[in-house]
Amino acid sequence: MNLAGKKLWVVAILAVIVASCLLFLLSGEAYYRGRPVSQWALDYSQRLYPTGTAPLGPSQKGLAALRDMGPQKAATALVKALMQGDSKLYVQYRVLYPKLPAWYQNRFPLRLTHPQKVTLILGATEFFDPEYQKAIIPFLIDYLEKSEASAQIAACELLANMPKTAAPALPALKRLTTSAGPAVCQAAQIATDRITLGKD
Repeated sequence: MNLAGKKLWVVAILAVIVASCLLFLLSGEAYYRGRPVSQWALDYSQRLYPTGTAPLGPSQKGLAALRDMGPQKAATALVKALMQGDSKLYVQYRVLYPKLPAWYQNRFPLRLTHPQKVTLILGATEFFDPEYQKAIIPFLIDYLEKSEASAQIAACELLANMPKTAAPALPALKRLTTSAGPAVCQAAQIATDRITLGKD
């Protein structure tokens, strides 16, 4: 490879590094202590079981972080993380990523996919102690009453994963089952059913 070709390759690598940093910084995901909340959830819920029957196992590092946030910040961070999907630009970056050098991939790992993030974050709520779940519920109810459908759906998903403590959310959820769009209505109905069963 001639000198001009080497320079072009270096410039291309630098451009990819800069682009990946920008994609990371502009992801819009909620942060806590300098890390995206999905990464704390990943620490908290470290391993996936192949059967899917017990999807996640807890880690004390993530548990401490999510507790230290306090219920309001934790609720906000979890909702925002569930709402945040990949941009079109990041989807294209995922396609390009396997062609990049190994040293680059080691230094700049891909973010979790949205389905992975949803699985980990929803799974993390199952390990919150009941008192902390109860403290988070009012802030999730606030999201049910917002007009943004994606925030309402995220709150429904989180409430559905805390059925034994989420009974105070039932009135707001029942309103959504009849007054919201189809996607929100479905999420609210699933949460309502799980919470109703969880109370018994």
